[in-house]
Amino acid sequence: MCGILAYLRSKENKKSSLTTCIEGLKLLEYRGYDSSGIAGIIDGKIHSFKRAGKIRALEEAIANHPMDLCTAIAHTRWATHGIPNEQNAHPHLDQGETLALVHNGIIENHHVIRKNLIEKGVSFSSETDSEVIAALISHYYQGNIRLAVQKAMKELQGSFAIALIHRDHPNMMIGATRESPLVVGMDPENGEAYLSSDANSFNGKVLDILYLKDDEIVVLKQNSFALYNSQGKRIHKELKRVEFQGETISKSGYDHFMLKEIFEQPQTIQQAMLNRFREEFGTAEFEELSLSPQHLQSVHRILILACGTSWHAGSIAASMFEQLARIPTETEIASEFRYTNPIIAEDTLVIAISQSGETADTIAAIREAKAKGAKVISFCNVDHSTLVRESDSTLFLRAGPEVSVCSTKAFTSQLTVLALFALYMARLRHLSKEEGQQFIKELKHLPTKITQVLAQGSQIEHYAEKYASFEHFFFMGRRYMYPTSLEAALKLKEISYLNANGYPAGEMKHGPIALVNPELAVIGLCGNMQTFDKMMSNLMEVKARGGAILVFAPKGKEEVLTITDDVLFLPKTIDPLASILYSVAGQLFAYYIAKLRGTDIDQPRNLAKSVTVE
Repeated sequence: MCGILAYLRSKENKKSSLTTCIEGLKLLEYRGYDSSGIAGIIDGKIHSFKRAGKIRALEEAIANHPMDLCTAIAHTRWATHGIPNEQNAHPHLDQGETLALVHNGIIENHHVIRKNLIEKGVSFSSETDSEVIAALISHYYQGNIRLAVQKAMKELQGSFAIALIHRDHPNMMIGATRESPLVVGMDPENGEAYLSSDANSFNGKVLDILYLKDDEIVVLKQNSFALYNSQGKRIHKELKRVEFQGETISKSGYDHFMLKEIFEQPQTIQQAMLNRFREEFGTAEFEELSLSPQHLQSVHRILILACGTSWHAGSIAASMFEQLARIPTETEIASEFRYTNPIIAEDTLVIAISQSGETADTIAAIREAKAKGAKVISFCNVDHSTLVRESDSTLFLRAGPEVSVCSTKAFTSQLTVLALFALYMARLRHLSKEEGQQFIKELKHLPTKITQVLAQGSQIEHYAEKYASFEHFFFMGRRYMYPTSLEAALKLKEISYLNANGYPAGEMKHGPIALVNPELAVIGLCGNMQTFDKMMSNLMEVKARGGAILVFAPKGKEEVLTITDDVLFLPKTIDPLASILYSVAGQLFAYYIAKLRGTDIDQPRNLAKSVTVE
């Protein structure tokens, strides 16, 4: 989940490599912010700076030590092996300080390699698996750095993207990858070359790019590159010219990116729907959808693969596909999927959901599905991502950059695009034009209704103040509100560090009701009309046992006041779309509690925006 940015320029180009790398790392900080570092070569020696904490600590450190580097590698870390400190920060050097290396991924056999190298007299200065790579390459180096990397890769087990420099080759950098993204960027006109774990770091640039495939090695110079396969054979590939739109990242006056992104949701949902339905036919349409209607009509099973918040979106969507399109649908946690020897028939459509398109577990899962002959449609927010490149078709969320680690607008955009696709699949089958038109009408009202939810921010903040002292939370819901409860609980966990759990309300009496006491805050999500009366009974059971209750309920359902005085009344909508409104309220509730507790809301501890390791 780490971020890599390597930069090489000609001597004639006077651009600051330090500034270039720091700017690139800031665009990758969502991948990890436990530590950061940068290294380069000056007069035949490796010079490096590393700092624990966020990138600003590194920026402050190098401000007092300006270096004129033609070649530099930089890294922002999410800790896997070794605690987050300066010693374990990247770049890592070999024992003789002849090379420096940055790494994203996990080396599964690092203990064995470390033991073997120690027996040969090699010493280590960190607890990381990454330092083992540097030491192993150095062990094999006999003048040809590319060959040393190739030999080392044959011993490495796991996933990795690496960039390295060697003091004997000051105007060269090496990149290699296996099951982790690594992209080459070339600007021959300005004599510049880049390596990055994510093309997001190329914001505002026009570059010729190339994505490395598994076990490929690239040798980069400022005006040229050479690509090699796992056998060391030179291979040729064409680069693609891409103009990366420069986007200004700003809080726009909000205290946090998360709050800004919550309040952007009326616009992002409108953008997700733009030009994607045909009201006269009561159906959706997707210009970018490459699978034919005939193929989609032949689908008799849908399998949704996702992780975390995206899995919650998939769980809600599964009910939509079954209710609207009458297609049996399963949602699998991607990290478990590829270890199940899954059964995938020819009539199965696989849907993969990932905001970043770089979620390692989801990418591994779709590779498994494709190997078994499945067609994959991805729902993603980031073009040029690995998921997009490997899917048969992609429906983009159009949510714009989401900076806060805690996903808000991307989640509701996922639900919106999934709802549109469920409508499309339903209209290919039995759903009538009139039913489709009614569904579109409800979709079109969502931005206005979300605005109404946001307008109740002061009341939500009031309830947050009342419940912020609780240490334990239970979010309850039924039908569509059950996965909505899981998502609301996850938001609270992520940014407030409180113990919060989501649960299907009907299952409370099968065990979890034993936890109910006056110290437990129970949040009842009553957004589904189909199960409203049942939810009332479930909440009565909690009340009878002394639990503190806050209810989110549709306007007009005043009977909830017989259970608790703490009620947030939300706009009415149809059951399949209620999760969007109730999730926005849950996001604000989590935000205000976290703000009261003084946590780091945009970059909560131990988390990263994009989970790029298993």
